[in-house]
Amino acid sequence: MINAVILLITTIINSQDMDLNILSSFLFHPRKSNQEMDKKDLQIDVEDSVQVGARLHLIDQSASTILFFHGNGEIVSDYNGLAEHFTRFGCEFIVCDFRGYGRSEGVPTLKSSLIDASTIYSYLRDNNILKKNVCVMGRSLGSASAIELCVRFPEITCCIIESGYADPIPLVERRGLRITNVTVEENALFNNSEKIRSVKCPILIMHGEVDSLISPEEAKLNYKNASSIHKKLSILEGVGHNDIMMARDNAYFSCLSSFFSQVFR
Repeated sequence: MINAVILLITTIINSQDMDLNILSSFLFHPRKSNQEMDKKDLQIDVEDSVQVGARLHLIDQSASTILFFHGNGEIVSDYNGLAEHFTRFGCEFIVCDFRGYGRSEGVPTLKSSLIDASTIYSYLRDNNILKKNVCVMGRSLGSASAIELCVRFPEITCCIIESGYADPIPLVERRGLRITNVTVEENALFNNSEKIRSVKCPILIMHGEVDSLISPEEAKLNYKNASSIHKKLSILEGVGHNDIMMARDNAYFSCLSSFFSQVFR
């Protein structure tokens, strides 16, 4: 967590590069893993001397893969107990870390997370680990990686954005950092609500109604801007950012099930 004193400080940056270390330090809070590697784990080379981890939850006779990018402060092992809820859809479930998270090496930045997502996807595809149907899913900070992949790889079947942000600038400004002079190129790279205009595949956007970290209005903006013909927005009642899976009447998983039944045929 960011020190309470820092939250009271407004830092003004005349930025020509949004990927400054200070921006990334406000966005990323890496957490290491003390678990031993097992047969489910991959370490993927994303750069010389830098590997990023992924954990595979595979099932027999599946034609679909959910490639999942988790939220800030999470690591792949956090999803060990949840994986079965996703594989019940008949999908293999692959969870990816960022640099510095879990057993991954390096220092996370927003720019590197986007580049690494493409490297990870290409590795999994080229090594025949991905199935015929691929759903890229991003939660919170991982939404940027998911949208990046769907823009770069049009063969991806569908996209799910859970508790995702629209623009990272308001996100960090709420934590006391103010950024000015954002270039057109930077905005195109980092602004989800602009980049999502280029997403053509079916997309589901899910958000908690009482999310106090990332407003549901950001989900609505992403939905409005998405160019997909098949798009759906689900604002789940009574839940926030970190308890969205606990929506009443099993609404979270029912929403996923309905979406998958339409796109994985």
